[in-house]
Amino acid sequence: MNYLLEFNGCRARDSPAPRPQPVQAKEKPAFALPIAHTDQRRVFAYLQKRGIAPQVIRGFIEAGLLYEDSLYHNCVFVGRDSSGKPVFASKRGTCDLNGPGFKGDAAGSDKNVAFRLPCDPALDHVAVFEAPVDLMSFCTLHRQVRSNAIALCGLYQGPLDTYLRENPHLKRIILCLDADAPGREAAEKLQAEYEQKGYTVSVRLPAPGKDWNELLQNQVLGRDIPAPKSKRSQLKKEERESVADLEKLISDKTIADAQRREQQQADQGFAVSIRDEGVDRIATDPELFARYLNMQGDNPAYSAGNIAMVMHQNPEATVVFTRDRWKDRGRFVLEAEQDKGCKIFVRSAPRRDYILTDTFDVAQTQGRDIWRPHLEDNTQEMETALATLLNYSPVPVIAQEGLDGGAYYDPQDVVLAVDPGCSDSEAFGAIAAEIAQARYHDRGFNWGYSRESCELSAQSVAYTLCRRFGISRELPDLSRMQDMFVGRYGRGKLEVLNNIRSMSRQIGSGIQKSLAPPQRAAPSVNRDAR
Repeated sequence: MNYLLEFNGCRARDSPAPRPQPVQAKEKPAFALPIAHTDQRRVFAYLQKRGIAPQVIRGFIEAGLLYEDSLYHNCVFVGRDSSGKPVFASKRGTCDLNGPGFKGDAAGSDKNVAFRLPCDPALDHVAVFEAPVDLMSFCTLHRQVRSNAIALCGLYQGPLDTYLRENPHLKRIILCLDADAPGREAAEKLQAEYEQKGYTVSVRLPAPGKDWNELLQNQVLGRDIPAPKSKRSQLKKEERESVADLEKLISDKTIADAQRREQQQADQGFAVSIRDEGVDRIATDPELFARYLNMQGDNPAYSAGNIAMVMHQNPEATVVFTRDRWKDRGRFVLEAEQDKGCKIFVRSAPRRDYILTDTFDVAQTQGRDIWRPHLEDNTQEMETALATLLNYSPVPVIAQEGLDGGAYYDPQDVVLAVDPGCSDSEAFGAIAAEIAQARYHDRGFNWGYSRESCELSAQSVAYTLCRRFGISRELPDLSRMQDMFVGRYGRGKLEVLNNIRSMSRQIGSGIQKSLAPPQRAAPSVNRDAR
């Protein structure tokens, strides 16, 4: 450049050359977390679509490691330093319909911290992932993992160095990077480097799949993962062995059977977590409990656990059936909804075990109008229904005029009194509730019985029965709904719902048969369960 300037007359030969100006380093912008949205619905929907368990999502949110931003509704994965202060945020778009969604870090993020779980001093290892979603996927596959894990948010090893420096008791490193070429290359490099520093390093790759989320989706959602072509498949046809290797075939089948069993167990474990999460929400929210009663009344064939699963997966669902049952009713699942069903448990007839299948809401189907029973006052059908209902009373029934509510079970005299002067529809609901009370009392053999403690359960039985047969009835008083679940955990809460459903279904099935005796039909391959 000096030569060109000198010989083209731009400056005199004897003029001094200008001093180069020092380049000023750009200041790193101050870090600030994106503004949080008022709820986490899109984050839940997006991550559940990728197979991550609701409990895992909720756990990360409650720990302050994940939330939904208000501007773009991104997933925000928060990285906190050793003091718990947020110093990093990785953003992941929740809309990926047209290809890979948005990815990026918030301005001023500390890449040397990245995304991580707290370190448990009792554990001497740390698991290393590439992305936060892969870490959460691993936590879904292995629910016991709650600490000692980091996501590099790429392949930069700075976060691992920081984690090891802050926790000098760590001796083992488990590299859980992606199974693609860059991930394998990085794992080989990091293994050699950290082994030289005295750490015990192992490599754990997702198989099958490119990364841990792809493996999770394969196991939980049943999405196909293209298997890599083996060297054998790449040989020319004329070079392949003409005789089958029977020993290899048997070995391959044994491995495939074991993998299938593991996948079924993972699928069922994920489905159980959805069911338990749904039951927990129903047991703590009166509005959800009311919606559960409506769903159970509209879908009497399905267990309480399956109803809870459907409600958790599709909050807008009303009447649901499997694809085959909709077909029997002259309706078909819309093509655009084929992969948007809700998982439930059904019993497989050949092996008599439980499997998962999809159900679809009526809004996801088209075809003939669905028939729903509707009992009206002063009709032969209502009279038949009332007669059948009374047959389910475990105690004698007497007529007594002027009763408040239309019917009353007297635990002292062990008798059910019915007011003959009330309307048919009022009598139906009142009799159903009092029959439930009588059954809970069990002629005095239930020593812990009290009318007050059984009132909501009995009214819930009556409400779901009325809902099933199109009889108008007000919702029960839910002001003390949570009292039903006090001291109950996990399966105990589900048992409360199943007791209501069991009594309602038994009585309802008897009424249904009396109204329209069923035709002999071919046995169904799948039957509802759980």
